Amino acid sequence: MTVGFVPAFQPAIAVTFEGDGASLFHHAAALDAIAEERGLPLLSSFADDREPPPEFDGYPEELAEALGPWTAWFSPTDGLRCVEGLLRALEDASARAKIAPADVVIDDLEALQDVLIAAKKKKVRFRLEIA
Repeated sequence: MTVGFVPAFQPAIAVTFEGDGASLFHHAAALDAIAEERGLPLLSSFADDREPPPEFDGYPEELAEALGPWTAWFSPTDGLRCVEGLLRALEDASARAKIAPADVVIDDLEALQDVLIAAKKKKVRFRLEIA
């Protein structure tokens, strides 16, 4: 099973994320660096970035229990600003060179863009979850 960022919505809406999110998860640091260079919201800022408690010494699957519920939700407008900015940035060969294979990342970003547009129209919030 591949680990990836997948969008979730509050309240839930009937949309299908056509990506698998794996490239977004695995290239998050590079995408965040590109976003930061361009003054965009960081992709990872829409995911749970809480640090484990200092005393935590368990298995990764126990971390969610140690942290407690994550209640953050975000505006799809902010998400679109990030995603659309990254897509524009990746039109530049120098930015594309930082991410290989860039085509897979672009496909996932375009799939995320599609569902964020739907979320914005339906006025629901979103976040990226690891699945």
